[in-house]
Amino acid sequence: MAHISETAWNSLLSRRSLLKAGVLSTLGLDLAGLLRLRHIQASEQGAGQPARADACILIWLAGGPSHIDTLDPKPDAGVDVRGEFKPIETACPGIQVSEVLPRIAASMNRLTLIRGMTSPEADHDRASHHLMTGYRPSPALVYPSHGSVVNAVRESSRAGSLPTYVSMPDLPAFGGAGYLTPARNPFSTNADPNNPRFRVRDLTPPDRLNLARLQRRRGMVAALDQFAHDVPPSTLTTSRDQFTERAFDLLTSATAQEAFAIDREPTETRDAYGRTTLGQSCLLARRLVERGVGFVTIDDRGTGQLGWDTHQQNFPSLKDRLAPPLDQGLSALVADLESRGLLERTLVLVMGEFGRTPKINPTAGRDHHGRANSIILAGGGVRGGQVLGRTDRQGDSPEDRPVTPSDLAATVFTLLGINPETKLLSQDQQPIRLVDQGRCVTEIL
Repeated sequence: MAHISETAWNSLLSRRSLLKAGVLSTLGLDLAGLLRLRHIQASEQGAGQPARADACILIWLAGGPSHIDTLDPKPDAGVDVRGEFKPIETACPGIQVSEVLPRIAASMNRLTLIRGMTSPEADHDRASHHLMTGYRPSPALVYPSHGSVVNAVRESSRAGSLPTYVSMPDLPAFGGAGYLTPARNPFSTNADPNNPRFRVRDLTPPDRLNLARLQRRRGMVAALDQFAHDVPPSTLTTSRDQFTERAFDLLTSATAQEAFAIDREPTETRDAYGRTTLGQSCLLARRLVERGVGFVTIDDRGTGQLGWDTHQQNFPSLKDRLAPPLDQGLSALVADLESRGLLERTLVLVMGEFGRTPKINPTAGRDHHGRANSIILAGGGVRGGQVLGRTDRQGDSPEDRPVTPSDLAATVFTLLGINPETKLLSQDQQPIRLVDQGRCVTEIL
């Protein structure tokens, strides 16, 4: 969620405008701040091929999952590499995954695995930036995430009052706007959809503030506007009224309120996704894309602070804590999208920042490994039931059809109908390409 600091406000607004901003805070200051910055970012938008997907759901496995113990098993490697898990057959003959993913195995005819993902980055922040943006990190510039690019290129979602880009439960590292304006950051729920008291802060008016009181405060804001003549004109200040109106509309929108009302889902549906943070996030993501949100990022950190960063006790962590919610949530999401006729137009992407080392370390864990990584794609113009790429016998590096984060970014944008050659303007008005020398992975389309 974009947030304008007090220092920034002081530099932009006069004392009278600050009074106005104080009144605006009763409508949700963070939300108004986000919407207030819309349209500030100028951009060059290239026409891409017709979109195969209307929306994308990214499940981000924060910490980096072990590819060998999930999607790229190595049963013929030595015991110090192959680990404790056995491979199992999937719905597609000849394709195997780890035994900790039985439901994903049964869904393989709808999924595509890329086993040749590769990056030179093996630090969490640097690798996250690379995978989330398609650019290797630079000391001079933070690049925008895929979702923020969609937010910039698509001025508004098909859902009208709903945001174009949503993240849940929180915003993952480098999942934001980068060099774009804060207006391109996602709308973050900042709350766990699995919590029985789940409530989206910036879509819920403060207690005891009903619609009538909101309307009166809206009138007060309009009145105070007449006293703001001493504010130097700028893109920010001249568009303030428009964005305040949109913030109010979102806060009072029945469409927005209904879209996030996960408690309206039948009990059996919620159970099918799993009563976990990841499972219920997948269900909420389905509700959002069904109503026109263009990009949803789910930040999965398991049930612990380290998430998928299994330096220690890799095998029990995967078996007991990490794999089951992913196995259930992803398989339910794909099946539900298909049953509703949404899978064909919704791209599902599952990835973390890197894979893990082939060698098991002395604490029964695996360490960071950028050279080899596996990801899942489904729907949105991607053919199911296939594997692209192959790693060597140890799972150390690709030996067939490597795919870079730039290639992945080009593929995601192409599927969403965005030309990878598009250039967006940085805040100092420099045109920057969406993709750094990447090419669309056409084999999977």
